[in-house]
Amino acid sequence: MKFGIYNEIQASPGANYKQRYDETLRSVELGDALGYDVFMTLEHHFFPTFSISVNPLAFFAAAAQRSKNIRFRAMCHTLPVHNPMVLAAEIAQCDHLTDGRLEVGVGRGHGWLYDPASVPMADSIGLYEESLEILQRAWSNERFSFEGKHYNVRDVEVVPKPLQPSLKIFQTGTSARVFGDAGRRGGGVVVGAAPPPLFTEAVNAYTAAAKEAGNTPQVGLVVPVFLADDEATALREAREPMMRSYANLVVPQESINNEEVKERLRGGGFHFYAGGFLNQMKEYTFESVLANDIAFVGTPSQFIPWLQRFRERHYDFQELALMADFGGQAEWQVARTLQLFARDVMPALR
Repeated sequence: MKFGIYNEIQASPGANYKQRYDETLRSVELGDALGYDVFMTLEHHFFPTFSISVNPLAFFAAAAQRSKNIRFRAMCHTLPVHNPMVLAAEIAQCDHLTDGRLEVGVGRGHGWLYDPASVPMADSIGLYEESLEILQRAWSNERFSFEGKHYNVRDVEVVPKPLQPSLKIFQTGTSARVFGDAGRRGGGVVVGAAPPPLFTEAVNAYTAAAKEAGNTPQVGLVVPVFLADDEATALREAREPMMRSYANLVVPQESINNEEVKERLRGGGFHFYAGGFLNQMKEYTFESVLANDIAFVGTPSQFIPWLQRFRERHYDFQELALMADFGGQAEWQVARTLQLFARDVMPALR
């Protein structure tokens, strides 16, 4: 079992952005000292309550100067909004700046990013697939060419090449087709921070494809977690920031709720967003979030059997990442969750 930290770097209304970056850098330092394996954040734009992690590579380069062992992974780079030849070089440079501690997460990203980025939703699948192919060719070939619908590349040398001989690629989302491709290719997947049934079909497709291809599955699970030494304290302290977090996350969904946008979302294969799933977060209660295995609040000794029940009810995983920073918590509360998990849960799961 590997252990990670996932931080969306939410900026609740009124938050100081510099403070949020500094707090997150300190959480990476703490995670490194405590023995966590990987730190993850996403790439996100335009909607600060969801995330101000607009450039994960820059953040990783800074965090690498303050840590020794922890690895870094963006979940995920939104490939259709990038020039893939440029992104390939930027990722490779970051691998050098992190001393070969970089992993790569890819996806089509959130449906609400496309209009502000002036990228046609209808092109998202083609742009994603061509971009992923270009990234892999750019890293593994001295020079390469590519001819597709969206990109035509003639004898290009992308520099630098990654420091590592190969970069592990992870995918996220809810698509069984995409996850099956990841399993056949030998990559990993990351899911979670939402109702587990959303991911069951995709995870099962990934696991089956990986095993059929002779690859070892690597499913990463992200769980919003709030730990304290006693249950009453955890429940009392977690309620307000957890519910504020869901109010933060639903904000960008409101930008794509009209029917004209939903039609374009469906045309681009963004059925999850067209269905308005995140609107359901407006109806979440603290009790429903915990009852439906979306998040965990309690003590370390309670978390261990909760994880076993999660496996039995939903799907297996080989990596567990805590989303411990959400909804404007105090920094000491985030640190306490990371410390208690490392002290009491990690040894029981290794």
